[in-house]
Amino acid sequence: MRVEKVFLGMVLLFMGLALLALSSIPSSNVQYGGVIIIGPIPIVVGSSPGMAVFGIMFAAIMLLIIIAMMRW
Repeated sequence: MRVEKVFLGMVLLFMGLALLALSSIPSSNVQYGGVIIIGPIPIVVGSSPGMAVFGIMFAAIMLLIIIAMMRW
C-alpha cells in the first residue's frame, strides 16, 4: 500500500465533509441523488432527472479516477 494513495483518500474525504458542512444552508427545494458503485457497475438514484444525470456524470468521473489509480 502506498502512503500517497492513503493520504489522497483522506484529503478527499475531509474535503467532502467540509463541503457538506458548508452547504447546510436550509432551503425548501432540496434535491437528492447518489451513486453506488459495485465493482464496475454504477447504480444511480436521484429525486429528479437532473440529479440522476449529475449522478451518471459523477459515476463516470469516479470510474475514470479508479482506473487511473489502478495504473498509478
